[in-house]
Amino acid sequence: MDADFTPLYVGSIGFMTDRPLKPGETKIWTHVSQTVSPRRRPKGKGSAKPMPSREDFANMMRIPAVPAQAAKPLPQSLDVNQDKRVRRGRVSIDTKIDLHDMTQTMARPALHKAIIRAANRNKTCLLVVTGKGLRGDGVLRRNFPLWIADPAVRPLIASYAPAHIKHGGSGAWYVFLKR
Repeated sequence: MDADFTPLYVGSIGFMTDRPLKPGETKIWTHVSQTVSPRRRPKGKGSAKPMPSREDFANMMRIPAVPAQAAKPLPQSLDVNQDKRVRRGRVSIDTKIDLHDMTQTMARPALHKAIIRAANRNKTCLLVVTGKGLRGDGVLRRNFPLWIADPAVRPLIASYAPAHIKHGGSGAWYVFLKR
């Protein structure tokens, strides 16, 4: 360490000041500065990153293609009377499916199958239990509106709505099928 080098004091909040170090601080600084060494880069083939090529830069700068137009979302209600029945929990449930403990890959086909089966049996209301998930933001609950907007089942569905508290609350949905 240079003899004429005087380190600046770093205060408790991290700001450097121009005040000289006290004798006790100088002793600590000398000890610390002798134990510190510069960081060394590892040697070998994997340490040097190759420079990106022109193609790499071109791919980085490429604007992604415009995503396909998403299907229009289903209406969440048909009429005022149905909204009142839903809010009061006076919905007659014809059939129910519980997706609660399924993964996304299992739940989507099961939901589609249940909707098709209910429509074939002339049912009008399907209760779908997705569960709330952690902190009320579960994957099944979040993806449910996307799954019922799928062109395979969308023509069968008239509307959907969150379930009343007695039917599962925010962890369940009513799916109203067309007649």
